[in-house]
Amino acid sequence: MEEQRKHIEEPETSLLLLYIGGKASAEECAIVESWLHDKEENEQTLLQIARIYHVQYTHRRIEQRDPLKAFEKVQERVRQRVWKKNIYRFSTVAACLAVGFFLSTLLSWWNTTDSEVKAQMVTVRSNPGMRTSCNLPDGTVAYLNSGSTLIYPVPYDNDKRAVTLDGEGYFKVTHDPKKPFIVNVADGKMRVKVLGTEFNLQAYLGEGQIETTLVSGKVNIETEKENGTVVRQELSPSMKATYILSTGKMNMEIVNPVYETAWIEGKLMFYNSPLPEVLRDLSYFYNVKFEVKDPLIKSYYFTGTFIDKQLSQILDYLQISSGIDYKIRQITGDDSKGINYTVVELTNKRK
Repeated sequence: MEEQRKHIEEPETSLLLLYIGGKASAEECAIVESWLHDKEENEQTLLQIARIYHVQYTHRRIEQRDPLKAFEKVQERVRQRVWKKNIYRFSTVAACLAVGFFLSTLLSWWNTTDSEVKAQMVTVRSNPGMRTSCNLPDGTVAYLNSGSTLIYPVPYDNDKRAVTLDGEGYFKVTHDPKKPFIVNVADGKMRVKVLGTEFNLQAYLGEGQIETTLVSGKVNIETEKENGTVVRQELSPSMKATYILSTGKMNMEIVNPVYETAWIEGKLMFYNSPLPEVLRDLSYFYNVKFEVKDPLIKSYYFTGTFIDKQLSQILDYLQISSGIDYKIRQITGDDSKGINYTVVELTNKRK
C-alpha cells in the first residue's frame, strides 16, 4: 500500500506576516515557499492573511512602509508559482480581486484617523462544487463547503467576534473568554455562540433547517421566537441539533462527528442516512440537481464511504444497493447568461 504523503505544517502567523511584509530572511522565505508548494489551497490561505493584515494595519503603517508594494510582491510570488505549475487557473483572477479589495480599503483609509476607522466587511465565497478555507483575524480557521458564503468584519467589534454564514462551515475557534465567537445564520433567525471550540454548521438558505454538530468544547444555540423571546440550547461534544425553521422546533441527537465533518477532507460518509440527506449532500458536493420521480425513493436509507470518487461511481453504487436507476442530463439555461447545470433523474427499479 502506498504510504500517504505527509503535508507541511502551516508556518506561524508571525513568520507569514514577515513574508508578506518583505522582511523575512532567505531561510524564512524558503520555509514559507515550501509550505506554499505543498498544497494548492495554501496559496489562498496566504492571500487571505495578506488581505486581513493590510485591512487591519494599513492606517497605522502608511508612513512607515509601502504596504501596496508588499502585497503586490506576495501576489506576484503566488502567481509565478501557479503559472509554472499551470494547475490553478483562477489564481490570477483571485489575486486581482484581492488587490482590488486592498486598493479600495487603502484609499478609504488614506485620510482617516484611528478614531474614525470603521470595520470593513470581508466576504469569502466557496464556488459550487468546490471547498475552501480561510483564517479569520483572531486566528479562527473556517472551512467552507460548496456554495457557501462567510462574511466578517475587520476589525471585530470590541465585545464580540460576529460573522454571518450562508451554507455549511466548519469552525476551529480560537479561545477568547472576553470576546465570544458568534455565527449568525438564516437571516438572523438563529446564532451559534462559543468562546473556543470546534463545530460544524450547515445553514443553506432555503433548506428549511439548520444543523449544528459539536466536535469539541461547548456551544450555545440561540433562536428567536416571533414575540422576540430568545431560546437557548447548550450542546456537548458529539451532539447534533437540527432546528426546523417553519415550526421553531429543535431536535437533538447523539452522532459520530466524523460523518458530519468528512467533507472537509473531500470525503463523503453516510451511515444509515435517509436518502434525501444523501442526495442533498451529493448535490452540494458535486454541484448537481436531483429529480426524484418516485416518492418511495425518499424513504430509503443508505450507508457508504466515498473518497475521490466521481459522481457516476456513487450513482452506480446507489443503483446496485438500493435498486435506483438514474439518468444524467446536461441542461443549458434559456436565459441570456446561458448557464449550464447537471440534472440527475432518479427512478425506482423495484417496481
